[in-house]
Amino acid sequence: MSQPAQPPAGTYHSSAEILAHPRFAAARTAYVEAILDLYEGDAFLNRLLVEASRLVTFNTIVSLACAHDAADRATWPTMRRLKQELRKFGLSSERRIEDLVAGFVHFELLELRPSERDGRVRLLTPTARMLALDRDWLAANYVPLHAMFPHPGYAQPVERDPAFQRAQRAVTLGFSARGAEVMARNPAMMRYMSRDAGSVILIKLIHLTAAGGAIEELSYTELGARFGVSRTHVRMVLEEAERHGDLVLSGRGGHRVELKPSILRAFDGFLADAMSGHDLIYRLTLERMAGA
Repeated sequence: MSQPAQPPAGTYHSSAEILAHPRFAAARTAYVEAILDLYEGDAFLNRLLVEASRLVTFNTIVSLACAHDAADRATWPTMRRLKQELRKFGLSSERRIEDLVAGFVHFELLELRPSERDGRVRLLTPTARMLALDRDWLAANYVPLHAMFPHPGYAQPVERDPAFQRAQRAVTLGFSARGAEVMARNPAMMRYMSRDAGSVILIKLIHLTAAGGAIEELSYTELGARFGVSRTHVRMVLEEAERHGDLVLSGRGGHRVELKPSILRAFDGFLADAMSGHDLIYRLTLERMAGA
């Protein structure tokens, strides 16, 4: 599939513009709270999605399904097409992709249905539950844009409009390479996203230090319980972060946590990149819906 035409510069908000905006801090807070509202306390959802390869696979399946035209065999959401798309993100292990798909099927998020045009072909078909989870994810990722630019705002994704979801996901499919570039451009964040619950652990730490200063007594056990991982896993994530200079662990047992400015800047840069990409796709989606 060819990449859709990109709107001229200035018709969507760039990463630099977003970072420099006076409401960026409010947008960051809105994003942090939206992600925690979505994932915190839901061990099932964390085990299922909060790791880069699982989330990318989930999103790509929904995009393939939303772009599906039964009359055009090239658009059929097959396992082969999924593997082709995921190579853009560096996910080239066919066994890994098949295991992820099997997991989604097991948890009744995905069905493998025979094509009405060719019964020999099985199509990846999201269930209503999978589509609802995807709308929740889209809402959380458009909330910071809605907070920064409330007029006219981003009501369709924030209010979980299914028509917007279908159009947005079909547009997103043409920007897989751009999404992979954003991930590659933010290696510090990818260290967390590649670990189970790594990104939400970092987001929770940012939330806890929002007023400034360090976290004086972090409970690894409580933090792990919030995101469906063990206290040992939390400790490993934090100790790895310390080795990379993202934070300092001190106090008895390393339960005092101080985030370094470098990881906060990396988080802000990643968020600005993501917001800019979502804004671009939002505008293309509105054009697609108007044309339809």
